[in-house]
Amino acid sequence: MVGFGYERRGRVMPEGPTHDLIKAQLRSASGRSSKLIKDRQAIEVLVEVSGGGSLVLRVDSGGGYSLRGRPAGKEASEAKSQDLIAVGVVRAEEIVAIRPEESSAEHEL
Repeated sequence: MVGFGYERRGRVMPEGPTHDLIKAQLRSASGRSSKLIKDRQAIEVLVEVSGGGSLVLRVDSGGGYSLRGRPAGKEASEAKSQDLIAVGVVRAEEIVAIRPEESSAEHEL
């Protein structure tokens, strides 16, 4: 078989720098949980609230994250593709968060 990377348990793994796995598991207030999801690049979670809109959390293997939201209904068609709520970096010693509205307010002063 000709391919890029090396084979591990029947799957071809890409060559190049490897990142630690990032892991996610959904848990509900009622105690139910999903299976554990693992990836080397990024994980994205979509949460839809009936009649309220949706939130998308994306976290990459370097610790960078973004949180985007979109309202439901009439506002959704008028909203940007998905409004950025916050971006930041998760580190061992701290979580750095940047909120776009705070950042733009500082530049206007």
